[in-house]
Amino acid sequence: MSGPFLFFANLVGLLLAAYALRLVVRVRLYVGYAVAWLILIAAGLLALNLPVFWPLLRRMAGTPDTQQAWMLMVLAGVVFILVYFSVQLTILSKRISDIARHLALRETPPPRPSNEAEKHPE
Repeated sequence: MSGPFLFFANLVGLLLAAYALRLVVRVRLYVGYAVAWLILIAAGLLALNLPVFWPLLRRMAGTPDTQQAWMLMVLAGVVFILVYFSVQLTILSKRISDIARHLALRETPPPRPSNEAEKHPE
């Protein structure tokens, strides 16, 4: 890979990691999400900066081009993050539904005894 590409990719990776940490400190990003992003960034930068991993990446991706293999790895990582977000949103949605159901049942007045026996004497 070319020197300018490596420099730019490392710069972007470091800026993204710093931004994720800044969001965690400002309580704007859930720590679990930040950990997932940081793992993805670290794996990408590690694979990018260590040429020892390049033949393995190319073999796994089935392409002779290292940049294509690296981009495929990054794309797979982003898809992993999206699936992780979907799972977390599903958990959150279920919790919200449970809370709404609990509040609805708590605020519902108890049923009154019916006087149907008095209305329909046998």
